Amino acid sequence: MLRKSFLFHALLFCLALFSQAAHASLSPEEQQLQNMQVSACQSISSLLLYRGEGFQEKHLTQMKSDLAALGSAVNGYAQADEGLKRKYQELANMVEQGAAFGQGEDDVPWRYTRDLSHALLGFLAQVERFVPAGDPQQPPTWQLPARLEFVTVLYLGRSYVGNLEIARENPQVYFGQDESMLVPVLDQGINQLIASGPEGTSTKKLQSRWEYLKSALRDLDSKANSPVTLSGRPWAPIIVERNARALSSQMMQAGNQGQ
Repeated sequence: MLRKSFLFHALLFCLALFSQAAHASLSPEEQQLQNMQVSACQSISSLLLYRGEGFQEKHLTQMKSDLAALGSAVNGYAQADEGLKRKYQELANMVEQGAAFGQGEDDVPWRYTRDLSHALLGFLAQVERFVPAGDPQQPPTWQLPARLEFVTVLYLGRSYVGNLEIARENPQVYFGQDESMLVPVLDQGINQLIASGPEGTSTKKLQSRWEYLKSALRDLDSKANSPVTLSGRPWAPIIVERNARALSSQMMQAGNQGQ
């Protein structure tokens, strides 16, 4: 009996340790890798909103805030090398250039959208060198916000300027995937968060935001060149971006708090 009791309590102790590890706060390196990827994508989304919604000052302010957060994350990353810093500067310059173009269609060079896509993909590829290898179909929770913000960029791009490029030559990385691969991965990961989260308003908000976003992002239909959504519903870039930013923030806060 004593031996069984000892084994039982030892098992409980191990389970407790496992649970703590599973819900541990992110390491400083994981936080910086997460911030770099999320801020990079969000800066593109803010630029697209700025140009697509009539050059409203609030979107320009948000874009500058996103770029500042990106710069802070890159400069604060201890392992940042010349390759990462160079691609960061190229991306920041490209975003700022996009905001400076005039308001007419002829004011934007025809190749700019392609160059903007390449700048984002180039930066994300540099960051990816530092991300631990894992199963692309089951990424850890801390990597979900970057995937959400990337597919949101694809949605906003399609809404305003047409399909943005992805790294199709490398489908093992999330920025080489479109919504047909990203949404199922996000759905699985976010549903696990919902199932393991505490009952209350925050979990309900997470669930409701994701249900809306899942429906909208599935409507993207990146493989087609049609100017309309798959369902025929109007594009909703402002609502999609707002909900994606809120959901990413909620997931990042939960990760930083070890929830």
